[in-house]
Amino acid sequence: MNNEDPAFAPPQRTITKLAFDQRAIPEIAALLGATPTLAPFQLPGGEVHQLTVQRDEAPPTVLLTLWPTIRRIDAISQSATVVFTNVAMVELVEGVEVLFRRGSGEYLIVTIGGKVIVRA
Repeated sequence: MNNEDPAFAPPQRTITKLAFDQRAIPEIAALLGATPTLAPFQLPGGEVHQLTVQRDEAPPTVLLTLWPTIRRIDAISQSATVVFTNVAMVELVEGVEVLFRRGSGEYLIVTIGGKVIVRA
């Protein structure tokens, strides 16, 4: 087996970088295979969205609450609740995950399989 053979190369993934604002919500939801809805609570002057990441094979499930106006993400899973603030940018990794990045470099990852990973 030759590791230089293109047949053995890892797949190339497209990474799309977006500002974390209202325009990013549909793209985040599409990558995670979820339907965004308005949260039952709202901020004055800004929409709050929710989406549920659920795979066919059941758990893990993640409820994401997206607050673009105040640059915040809440990720609630079976094992943890993460409140991640000061989100500046979103990176969509095709077929893999959404990465919510702070300007200072820390990030929150939500995978299409429903895992939540924080690097702070």
